[in-house]
Amino acid sequence: MTDSENDKEVKNLAKTAHNLRKEGRFREAEAKYLKILELEPDNVHALAGIGNLKCKTKQFKESLRYYQRCLEIDDHNLYALAGAGDCYRGLKDMDNALESWLKYLSFNPDDYKIITRVGDALRRKNDLPGSKKYYLLALEHRPQDPFALMGLGNVCEKMGNDEEALLYFRKLFSSADYATFATTSAANIYRKTGKYEKAIELYEAVLAGDPKNSHAWNGKADCFRGMKKYEAAIHAWNQAQKYGMNRASAMTRIGDCYLSMNDLENAQISYQITLAAGYDKYACLGMLRIYLKKNKIDKAFETLELLKRNEPQDPRIASEYKSFIEKYPHVTRNEK
Repeated sequence: MTDSENDKEVKNLAKTAHNLRKEGRFREAEAKYLKILELEPDNVHALAGIGNLKCKTKQFKESLRYYQRCLEIDDHNLYALAGAGDCYRGLKDMDNALESWLKYLSFNPDDYKIITRVGDALRRKNDLPGSKKYYLLALEHRPQDPFALMGLGNVCEKMGNDEEALLYFRKLFSSADYATFATTSAANIYRKTGKYEKAIELYEAVLAGDPKNSHAWNGKADCFRGMKKYEAAIHAWNQAQKYGMNRASAMTRIGDCYLSMNDLENAQISYQITLAAGYDKYACLGMLRIYLKKNKIDKAFETLELLKRNEPQDPRIASEYKSFIEKYPHVTRNEK
C-alpha cells in the first residue's frame, strides 16, 4: 500500500469510527480505531478515540493507558488531557485530575467546561475558595452555565453564605433541565434556616411538576414538623416513602411526630417498623422516650444499654445514660 493509499484508508477508518462512536456502537468503533493503529501505531486520533470509548464505558484504567500513550506522542493534545482528567475523576484521584485539567487550561484557558470541572474537583477536595474562583471564572465565559451555577450554590452554602447561594440557585428556577435540583436546593436552605413557609412554597413548586419527588415530600414533611403541624408531616412522610424515601428513615420521623402528639401507641408501632429492619439510633431514642413515659424503667434501661453498645462515642447517649443512672440508681444496681 502506497503512502497516499495508507492515508486515505486511515481517513476513511477515522470517519467511520467517529460515526460509529456517535451512534453508540462502541465495539465496532474500537475495532476501526485498532485497525488505524495497525497502519499507524502513533496515530493520536485513534489513541484518543479508544481512550474516549473506554472512559465512556467506565474502564478508566484502560482508558488512561491510551490517553497517556497519546500524550507521550503529543503532550499538548487537548482531547487526551481532558479525557485523562475525566478518568482520574472516575478513579476518585482528584489530584491527578486537577493536574490534567490545569495543564489543558494552560493551552486553552477559555474552555468553560474544563474550568467548571476544576471547580468541581476543588469542591470535592473541600477547597471552597478555590472552587468558587473557578466557578466564577466559568461564568465569565458562559454566564448561565448550569453546572457552574449549581456548583456556586453548593459552595456558597457550604461556606455559610446562604443568601449568595440562593442567588445562584434562583438563576436556574426557569431552567428546563435543572429547575428541580435548584428549587429543591433553595428550599433546603430556607428549611435549614427555619423559613418554613418559603421552603414549603418551593417544595410545592417542585411537586407541581414532579408529584413523585421523594426529596421534596421529605423536605415538606420536615417543615411541617418544624411548624408543629404533625399530622401534615406524617402525611408528607408517608408520601415520601411511597415514592422512594428509605422506609426506616421515614417511619422514624413519623414515630417522632406521634411522640410529639403524645400518641404513644402509634409512635411505638412506627419505631418498631424501623427496628424490624435493624438497629437505628433515632428509633431507639424514640423507644426510650416511650418506655420512660410509660414508666417501663427496666425496658428503658435495656434500650439505653443497646444505645451505649452501638454508640460508645456519642456524647448525647453518654449524657442520657448518666442522667438515667442518677435518677434510677436501683435499676443499675439490680442489673449488677
